[in-house]
Amino acid sequence: MRIYSFISALSLGLAPGTVLAQTARPVAPADMTLTATAPAQQPDLAPTSEPDSTAVHAPSVQVTAPVSAQISASMSGQLEKFPLRDGDHFHKGDVLAEFRCGQQKATLAHAHAEYIKRRGLLDVQNKMKALGQWSVSDLRSAAADEQAANADLEMAGAVVAQCKVEAPFDGRVSNTTVHNYQYLSAGTPMLEILDDTSLELSMIVSSMELRHLQPGTPFKVHILETDATYPATVSRISGKVDPVSKTIKVYGKLTHPAPDLLPGMTGEAQFGQ
Repeated sequence: MRIYSFISALSLGLAPGTVLAQTARPVAPADMTLTATAPAQQPDLAPTSEPDSTAVHAPSVQVTAPVSAQISASMSGQLEKFPLRDGDHFHKGDVLAEFRCGQQKATLAHAHAEYIKRRGLLDVQNKMKALGQWSVSDLRSAAADEQAANADLEMAGAVVAQCKVEAPFDGRVSNTTVHNYQYLSAGTPMLEILDDTSLELSMIVSSMELRHLQPGTPFKVHILETDATYPATVSRISGKVDPVSKTIKVYGKLTHPAPDLLPGMTGEAQFGQ
């Protein structure tokens, strides 16, 4: 063994007598201690309470008019009568707009005269048939002419009927876009009307509230514009839940008429009070 070490030392260029030591892993000093990092202590969180199913909720409410319409020009022509302004009240059958229709009325008068003429010729053919002095072709021709004249009369009457626009229900004007004596094309919007006698309350509530709501459920609504509270009841519930927001539309109606309310006013619904 000494001979092998001596030869190895000579081959490595070491001095004789040098002993090769075996390679060993380094050992950490005794004063170096390994410490494990402890996880940071989480702060104590206050226990969260479950939402109270009986808590009073106050969804936003908007006053709406379920019956409304935009009245457009039924024909091309110049306005001759446009009596209402924004905010005016009207009754069913009142004239909302009337066009200048001299030509259309003249066409109606001509169609009426032509019908009287054709009707008289048909009467003559019927009398001749009763006397036995008639022709089948003449009678059929007179009857066809009478039917054609009647169709022209109805068409002319329909055109004249478009000259006057009447209110389809009792209500109020909510907006006007034209003026009297203005020339309009067919289909031009003229005014917007609504029925302010049957207002509706519209709101969006959480779908989880459906267990407590049904048609007839009473609630109160506080309107911001009037700073007053009105009794109401749920009238209907939408047939679909929004799957993203988990909400549903709910509609209500006032228990008593409120003339001071207008469509577009907003407030809060108060349930469970």
